[in-house]
Amino acid sequence: MRTFLATIFIVITGLLILWVSTDGGRAFTVEEARRLEVRENPRSVPNWRLQNQDSELVSLHDWHGQFIVIDFIYTSCPSVCLILSSGLRSLQNDFAAQLEKNNLRFLSISFDPENDTPQRLKEHLSHFSANLKYWMAARPTSLSQKEIILDFFKVIVIPDEYGGYTHSAGYHVIDPESRLVAIFGVEQLNELKEYLTQVINKENVHQD
Repeated sequence: MRTFLATIFIVITGLLILWVSTDGGRAFTVEEARRLEVRENPRSVPNWRLQNQDSELVSLHDWHGQFIVIDFIYTSCPSVCLILSSGLRSLQNDFAAQLEKNNLRFLSISFDPENDTPQRLKEHLSHFSANLKYWMAARPTSLSQKEIILDFFKVIVIPDEYGGYTHSAGYHVIDPESRLVAIFGVEQLNELKEYLTQVINKENVHQD
């Protein structure tokens, strides 16, 4: 009997821990929990100054008043970074009108600033036919700044044995008030497009 009761206690305790750690059962992975947290509690993005593909210092707040979609990459990445940037190229094509109306911008941030020189960033953008008027690539100006940025966005980057990185991948949406308001996985490009269509239209209605 004691063994049975002990087993029941362990099961109930485990379920309670699972319920709390998954935000009431709504998030069953760390990544899902991160996305949910951002949706429910948007956070103001600090005005970091980064070096772009033209060796110029720029900041996120330079695009205040516009939606910004950010991906995190390193230019020698052979896999998921290519998918992310292909997604931004698709957004560039599908949201051409919104880009021209200054409603939307794209930013690729390198987490490998030691190797991703401005020239390599420019070559990366060229590979994806980026319109540099609307899509910029940039790198942190120091390793400490890189760590601060990755921590803010909760992007996981782990060096691998081949000189590259294993890292989380997604699209991070900044709203016109310079707040991180949504995160979409690399597999959620269509959902991101639907989201951007809705929020940009809503923003334009408010402005009118």
